[in-house]
This record gives sequence, structure tokens and C-alpha cells, in this order.
Amino acid sequence: MSYTNDDFVEVRAISEDHSAIYARTAIPKDALIGFFDGKALLIDLDRADELDDFWWRQSVHLKLIGRKLLCFLPTETPAGVDFLNHSCRPNTRVEDQIYVFATRDIAPGEELTADYRTFNLVPEGKKCWCPEPLCEI
Repeated sequence: MSYTNDDFVEVRAISEDHSAIYARTAIPKDALIGFFDGKALLIDLDRADELDDFWWRQSVHLKLIGRKLLCFLPTETPAGVDFLNHSCRPNTRVEDQIYVFATRDIAPGEELTADYRTFNLVPEGKKCWCPEPLCEI
């Protein structure tokens, strides 16, 4: 199960089937917010289209080895940092593919986001939902 500093964040539903994490309190720049973990798997990317959308949304990319992706898949129900959403203007960064840190001071009530393009090794090929600039993640 991923670790999340629950003193800093809380999970909120943002639609019927989607959640996000928000600052429960002020989070100082460079604070560790949490880290990802799960079951390590080596996935053949030539067969990735056989996997459901859940796999792509919840996988944490660790290393690309030719056409194989070493990744974490959750072993328990996603929680905390597992709900870190994408933004072209993020307020967190993911280091070493695992650790989530605040890139600036974050105000209470602010959604925590990361730029998926900086740590996902295999693009999803989906249009970004940020207002601008429109990108592909």
C-alpha cells in the first residue's frame, strides 16, 4: 500500500468515479507527501492493449527495458497519493518514479497534482484536461 502523510492530505470524490487529493493543511515546499508502492511486474508493452484502463491509471512506471515496463500495480484499494491527478501546472513533483514532494508551498484546500509526462515512461496518448496549454499525456 502506498504511503501518504495523512496530516497533509485528504482524498475527495470529484465525480462519481474519480477522486483527487487535497491539502488538509498548509504543506511547505519540499515536504514529502507520500510515495508509491505495490506489486512489481514486468509488462510486455506489445501486449499492453490487452490490459484494462484501470492498469494504466493505477500503474507506477519504474523502468523501461526495451519493450518491457517494470512497474508497480496496487495490491490494495488505491488511497492517498494513488489519487494524484495530472496538471500541466503541478504543485508536486515525483522523484525516482516513487516519491511525491511539494514543489512550492501549498495552501489548505488546494488540489495536489503532478505532471504525468515527467514520470510516466509510457505515454497514455490522451489529451490533457488542463485548460492550457493543451498537451498529451
